[in-house]
Amino acid sequence: YRSRPMVDVHQAETLAEQLLGGELPRRWRHCGGVAARAESIVGILSPLRDLLVSAAWLHDVGYASALVDTGFHPIDGARHLQGLDVDDRVVNLVAHHSCARVEANLRGLDGLLQREFPRDSSLPHDELCCCDQTTSPDGAVVDVTERLAEIRRRYEDGHVVRRFVDVAEPELVETVRRVEARYSLQPR
Repeated sequence: YRSRPMVDVHQAETLAEQLLGGELPRRWRHCGGVAARAESIVGILSPLRDLLVSAAWLHDVGYASALVDTGFHPIDGARHLQGLDVDDRVVNLVAHHSCARVEANLRGLDGLLQREFPRDSSLPHDELCCCDQTTSPDGAVVDVTERLAEIRRRYEDGHVVRRFVDVAEPELVETVRRVEARYSLQPR
């Protein structure tokens, strides 16, 4: 990794609020819920705490209209964060959150994702996926199956996000259940 300053949790929250709070308040509430879930998983003294919680706050910033380039929010958000000199580990978590490679493939962007942001498997990708996939759009904790059903209701048949959920569902559910077991979390 290139030496970059670590984004602390407060900086991550502030940046996410600046990018999403006014334009996309529901997305902002979702990010807050994902961050709260991340805090509950890793605990205050864990060395992963700041990394995971910062990534949770920032994982959806690519939805901000000012950042849209490819139209795929993990790449657009990661590019923006990289340009701000955010820690490469946070950038990598944002770029690859919640099986992003599956949707990138459906969009024809998988090569771009891997070239610009090679996935670092040593990072807490599973934990971020669990937090994201068990948080509703309004920030409430939900079961992964409820979350996936809600996403399906928002997108019509044939939409790339709907196709992504259909393809990625087994992996998303398995990842969430593995993290819930690892951290003794109760499914909602």
